[in-house]
Formats: sequence, structure tokens, C-alpha cells
Amino acid sequence: MARSGKLNIYQGQMSAYALAEKVYVPGEGVNLETATSIATLLLRDLSRGWTYDHDGRKIPMTERLFTRRLFYLYPLALKHYGKEEAQKVRDMLLAVFASRKIPSMYARLVNLEGENKDKVIRELMTKRILPMVVPQNVHDNKAKATVW
Repeated sequence: MARSGKLNIYQGQMSAYALAEKVYVPGEGVNLETATSIATLLLRDLSRGWTYDHDGRKIPMTERLFTRRLFYLYPLALKHYGKEEAQKVRDMLLAVFASRKIPSMYARLVNLEGENKDKVIRELMTKRILPMVVPQNVHDNKAKATVW
């Protein structure tokens, strides 16, 4: 949702991602599931070399910006869900930062919504950002991904 007149980049139906690409991370606040989902889109942005700013404009995705956005998820998790959840988020972030992909142990947590969700998930698998996954229930638009 909009914050101080600025768009959230990855999370929510009115995020920059939702408006421009018709895919977004659902929910409010940052926990392990939303952090993993946002990290997935951050990796996508890094691989293609561009992202969005808080005004919805395309900007370069640099290593520096990727790192800043990735590790900013930790203080958000701490603020929204407390120390225990934030520690889980931190562990995931370190694994993602080191491998530049979503480790299979976290892939089940990736939750994207929007009309281009399936297309983006296929792209993420092709780029090996996500391991090979299949929706738990292909008829459920809110289904999460499950590792094969």
C-alpha cells in the first residue's frame, strides 16, 4: 500500500510491482514468508538489471541496491514480528545473499499473487532463482509453491 504518498515496491495490490507487472507479494508487514517472497523478486530484479523506485519508475538494480533492499527486510521483520521471527528472516537473507538464489528449504514460503504470477514463477525457475516448483493446488490462485 502507499506510504507517505510513495508506493511500496513489492508488497500489496497497489505496489509498484503490482501496477507495472501484475504480480506482487500479498500481505502486510514482513515475516519469513513475505521476506522470502520479496527476496525472490529482488533476485529477479538483480538478474535483469532493473527494478522500480517508490514512484513506480524503472531504475537500475545494482549490487549495492540489491544488498540494501535485501538486508532492510531484517529490521522490518524485527519491527513487525519481533526478534524470533526476525532471526529466521536473517538466516534466510544470509542464505540468499550467499547463493544468489532461494534455497530449496525456503522455496515453499514463496507466495506471489496477481495475473502474471505463473509466468513470473516460470521465469524464476528458468533463471534458477527458484528450484523446480509446482503449486500445491493449481486451481487455487492463492496457492503457495511446493518443491518437487
